[in-house]
Amino acid sequence: MGGHEQQTVAALMTPCVYSISPGDSAQSAARLMLEAGVGMVPVEAPGVGAILGVVTDRDIVVKVVAKSIPTTAAVCEFMTVSAETCRPSDNVVSAAQTMLEAKLHRLVVVDESKHAVGILSLSDIVREHPSLGSLIAGGLMREIPADQR
Repeated sequence: MGGHEQQTVAALMTPCVYSISPGDSAQSAARLMLEAGVGMVPVEAPGVGAILGVVTDRDIVVKVVAKSIPTTAAVCEFMTVSAETCRPSDNVVSAAQTMLEAKLHRLVVVDESKHAVGILSLSDIVREHPSLGSLIAGGLMREIPADQR
């Protein structure tokens, strides 16, 4: 199976350089994503650094723009609370299973203190393990109605 049973999340994740606070605006979150070239940003508790949730580009489009909510709305009003996480020492197969079960394309990688240290995306897995990535993507696509793909 290509050795992915032994590989850890740390070997594939993208180190997390960016995060936002729950009081930041939707517009500032969108600008950060644009500048960083990312589709998801962890939301961290100010002064503590623990992950409270995440904001995705889709959250901004569906929960803010589509509902005509001002882009000055605070991230805490529309973020995904209690985001699914994994640890750098977790194996890739375990993380992939979490993605599939939670119907996610990305996981926040956290350390023992729940601080974001990276992001593991479906594309990270596909790049190294195409067959495993295809299984996850195939499972995710089965969950999406054909008329919404």
